[in-house]
Amino acid sequence: MVFETAGKEGNQNAVQVFWKNVLNDKTVLLIGDFTKLNEKDLIEDKDVSISYWDPEEEKGYQIKGIGRYHTDGSIYEVGRRIMLSKSKKPDSAPEGVIEVIVTGISIMRPGPCYYRR
Repeated sequence: MVFETAGKEGNQNAVQVFWKNVLNDKTVLLIGDFTKLNEKDLIEDKDVSISYWDPEEEKGYQIKGIGRYHTDGSIYEVGRRIMLSKSKKPDSAPEGVIEVIVTGISIMRPGPCYYRR
């Protein structure tokens, strides 16, 4: 999974995301050690995108949304617990948790002209 931000100057910054959690139909949490650039970008421009390929379904997804960076509070704690449950290191803690409020999803699939919003 790739998470992308862009600051006020429009310079994209894409990072790999290892831990994620779908809270509900409109909210996704991205958990991990994001660069300080992602945090800075989210202060300047909250528009984000997530891209991933599901090999079992043979579909690609692009999720667009509004991102918020958390380093403490209830959203951060949910992310921290998820990371602890999946990490092999018992003292793991994320640098930050990004809450994405989903505003749109596009689905892509191999083949002629298959692209659906």
